[in-house]
Amino acid sequence: MPELAPILSPSRRPTLRDVADRAGVSVQTASNVVHERFDRMGAATRVRVQDATLELGYHPNLTARGLRSARTRTLGFLVLDEAPSFLADPLTDLLIAGVGDVARDEDYGVLLQGERPLAEARSLLRPLLERRVDGACVLMSGDPALRRSYIEQLSATGVPFVVFDELVEDPNVLSVRTDERDCARRLVEYLLHAGHERFGFIAAKLPWAVVEQRHLGYRDALAAAGVRHLPEFERFEATWQAQGGEQMASELLEHPTPPSAIVCGSDVLAIGAIHAARRLGRRVPDDVAVCGFDDFEFSRFVDPPLTTVRVDGYEQGRRAARMLVDGLDGRAVDQPHVLLHNQLIVRESA
Repeated sequence: MPELAPILSPSRRPTLRDVADRAGVSVQTASNVVHERFDRMGAATRVRVQDATLELGYHPNLTARGLRSARTRTLGFLVLDEAPSFLADPLTDLLIAGVGDVARDEDYGVLLQGERPLAEARSLLRPLLERRVDGACVLMSGDPALRRSYIEQLSATGVPFVVFDELVEDPNVLSVRTDERDCARRLVEYLLHAGHERFGFIAAKLPWAVVEQRHLGYRDALAAAGVRHLPEFERFEATWQAQGGEQMASELLEHPTPPSAIVCGSDVLAIGAIHAARRLGRRVPDDVAVCGFDDFEFSRFVDPPLTTVRVDGYEQGRRAARMLVDGLDGRAVDQPHVLLHNQLIVRESA
């Protein structure tokens, strides 16, 4: 995993001269890029200077420019996600909807910025460094160490932000998450009480904070019941597409002694798992129980309707945006770490 360059020099604030030297251009050229006078240079030069500003953590001195009180009336929504269709993910869509509703009511715009977890360009923070947003809501996937590194760099920009789903202890870092671990534990306890003893767990390959917590809750419940978890039945091999759920569930169900219950990291994967069971001639829930997470609108219309955990992504987005706007308007944010409670929804699939 490549290390991210520090946003700020530990000894002094980077200058425009530092940016010019790093990019191998004149100070005037660096200034043209910072002030978005792109017609005066080629694309390669512009990208080189922009990369240098990110590597050094340079942003214009707002005091010197007399712009400290300037507001863009724009909130950023920053997404660190590998998937090609990351904005089509139903949970991401709900988070954006919540942020967007608050922004609309408060006369803010919303700027979306996406980046892959291991991208070399590291453009995720550019809207903050260039002061194009007043604050940002941040949703991240990737290795936990990488996500922590981004949180440190976000803090160094000086721009207010709220991070989704991460377990944050720093009171200076605002966060909104749900009780994923507890609800995953309760879901598995429900399956245990129904008589299941062999469990499978399937989720996406790329790490997400919510999946990490869901998997921990799954393990918690099995350990408390004295049921051995089976590593061969735990698969993290797909994107958030139903096809991945079908493939992983098929592999579990074709085992000589397959699990009688499959816990899926999302409702989308659960739909694929149900399809796999039917294709292999297994009845849901008689032969295998299938459960998901999120309770997307389609989940109750699946055949059979899906047992799942309801996660209010819209409310998460709304609360995050409300925290940002309140802080920007000078109102106190009494609760820096918001924890929302999920709900176990029992339907016919388990």
